[in-house]
Amino acid sequence: MLKSLFLPFIFLFLTLDNNLVSNLNGYNKAEAQSFKNSSADSDWDLILKRYVIKSEPDGVNLFNYAALSKSSDDWVLLNNYLTSLEGIDPNLMLKNEAIAYYANLYNAVTVKLITENYPIKSIRKLGPFNSGPWKRKIIKLNGELVSLDDIEHKILRSKYLSPYIHYMLNCASISCPNLQKKAWKGETLKSDQQRAVSEYINSSRGVAIKKDGLHLSSIYKWFKEDFKSDAGVLDHILKHANKDLKNAIKKVEKIKSYNYDWTLNDVTVN
Repeated sequence: MLKSLFLPFIFLFLTLDNNLVSNLNGYNKAEAQSFKNSSADSDWDLILKRYVIKSEPDGVNLFNYAALSKSSDDWVLLNNYLTSLEGIDPNLMLKNEAIAYYANLYNAVTVKLITENYPIKSIRKLGPFNSGPWKRKIIKLNGELVSLDDIEHKILRSKYLSPYIHYMLNCASISCPNLQKKAWKGETLKSDQQRAVSEYINSSRGVAIKKDGLHLSSIYKWFKEDFKSDAGVLDHILKHANKDLKNAIKKVEKIKSYNYDWTLNDVTVN
């Protein structure tokens, strides 16, 4: 009798215990992937600190591709970093760390592509008819070859549904949001994103005010759906604009044009 009464409780305890173990195993796997990723990112941090240079007064971050192409040690460091990312499974990571992983991977591959083809005037030259390298399957992710477009559109934009993704990816061009001087990290993702978006919107690369209206980065046209609408774009910009820019936007309000400068973000030519 007692045995039959306790059986349901024993079964419930075992079920809960198995679920707990399963959850802990999942958490431990995520922690292990995060540790591997943070260790690898230290190499990317070194590359960024050595070769990213802020240009004043426009605030665009430029990259010294010429210097990197001449440094055999740092070229090996960059390639080893990319190889280390191949051994990491972002599907096992926590959300913010996975986003940081993909952004770092995208940016590091872009730097590698430009450097190994340097000198070059624009990243668009790395494809037929100025189409760029974005569709080339050159990145190994979980054993599968993917492209830069795959990372941006099929993973980051589709899976994480955030307009802030656009301020994390650098396409090696003057009009692109800055390549930061440090790697993206999960634990500081939100604050770093806020700084990046403010940096871009409050520069003429993101928003320019003229007598005939607003002249915006083409990012806000190409990816309007990520901001919901024209009104959503303006709301987003106003949210991150400084006081002077906000007041100026309210006086014109009309979007006149979208522009993009594909000139290489190269420190030696700017």
